[in-house]
Amino acid sequence: MLTEAPRSMDPADQNATATRSVLSSFYETLVQFDEFGHIRPQLATDWSSSADGLEWRFHIRPNVFFHDGLPCDVDAVTASFRRLLDLAIPLAGAGVSRTVIRSVRQDGGSIVFTLKHPYADFLPLLTMTQTAVVSPDAARNGTLALHAVGTGPYVFEAWHSGDDVLTHRNPAYWGQAASFDGLKWIWSSEPSVLNMALQTGDADVVVPLSPVFANLYREQGHAAQVASVHASPGATLFWAALNMHLKPLDDARVRRALSLALDRTALVAGLLHGYGQPACSALTPDIHGALPCGVNEAHADLSAARALLKTAGLENGFSIIAVVQEPEEPMAEAIQAMWKQIGVRLEIRRQEAGVWVQSAFAPPDVKAHEQTGVILTSWSAPFLADMQLRPIYASASAAPQSANLGFFADLSLDALIDRAAGSEEAAQRQATLKEIQILLKQQVPVLPLYVADTLYGVRKGVEGVSAGPDGEILVLKARASGSGPERAP
Repeated sequence: MLTEAPRSMDPADQNATATRSVLSSFYETLVQFDEFGHIRPQLATDWSSSADGLEWRFHIRPNVFFHDGLPCDVDAVTASFRRLLDLAIPLAGAGVSRTVIRSVRQDGGSIVFTLKHPYADFLPLLTMTQTAVVSPDAARNGTLALHAVGTGPYVFEAWHSGDDVLTHRNPAYWGQAASFDGLKWIWSSEPSVLNMALQTGDADVVVPLSPVFANLYREQGHAAQVASVHASPGATLFWAALNMHLKPLDDARVRRALSLALDRTALVAGLLHGYGQPACSALTPDIHGALPCGVNEAHADLSAARALLKTAGLENGFSIIAVVQEPEEPMAEAIQAMWKQIGVRLEIRRQEAGVWVQSAFAPPDVKAHEQTGVILTSWSAPFLADMQLRPIYASASAAPQSANLGFFADLSLDALIDRAAGSEEAAQRQATLKEIQILLKQQVPVLPLYVADTLYGVRKGVEGVSAGPDGEILVLKARASGSGPERAP
């Protein structure tokens, strides 16, 4: 059970963790991370690259078939990536791939990628759900948004909008057969509903479990007898984008004041019950080179914040509007209370997920008309510095193209992001990442808030469930233990 419905059955047309959790049962990528963080084969059996890092060659696993019966061969894989790169096809998750990959071609039994520039994270990029290989027939027919067709261990059965996604075991799967007859994905935005579903058996797995309920499963009582709760270190950054085109947020002094007024330690204690850590920089702790919070950086400095507002001519504060989805409303209310102390009045507009997506990814003129100043959301791209930076901060990623929701544009930052992405030499890469983080601390286009642990609950009788550092729930290795269920939601 998840906190939100999937946004699409098309892996390339989404950027949501909950959606990826659902889609991972249907689709596969050329390569994948194992549990130790190492790249391993999936639909590709082996690969090699040219000395300059611009050409990559992959051999495709034989005798793999899509759920519609078509072979997943070199032709199909090539077609899938050409679709991903086709600028005429609007795909929400294609931004980074289109920035990195120049072309894809076949060469005998291989698929060959030519990159626009050396890219140190190319193999990790190919583990992302957005690069999953899709059926060429389903892509041509334009049905992928509503009907998943991949090569994975479970086959799409039905998507009842607002209710559930149903799957059944793939009898022709090339790898180890799935343990369950099928999976049923359900969702609710109410944390109490997820907790109750876990206790009653309406769900065998829930994610994320609200921290407020976590201790119930660690104490004696009914909850601990029927389920267990697990905490996995996360790489999901919760953050607030600031609209750079809207006054007074176009003033860096104002943006820095808003950041200084935030008590990130209090956010972690109050909202996460300690299951997480403050975030003061653009990169999450799983990235080698991420800057930690300074001694006082995670706490509010209200006097410094008021002083900055005074220099900006706003000693009496100002009003601003934030758009949030229901799960982020408590976060918005906490920020509202903190900013009130420096005279900033935050109006919170809670929106249903589909409406929020339209508001958050709206272009500048729409945000100006609606006076949207702050967008609260989260982002995860574990181990990939470029995927944490480019979609949120690069000029070319400005909404609606990608997740630069506040329209930040700085050519020097764009150049630094490109330099870091192409750097194979570790010391140079770390130095560039440090330079990027310092620049963003000065400009403050985004307010990093905290990195949350992934809390998930699992009913007794089910084992083998885990969570990725991005918060994705991993159920493909789940199995029944003892007299466990025949179906695992």
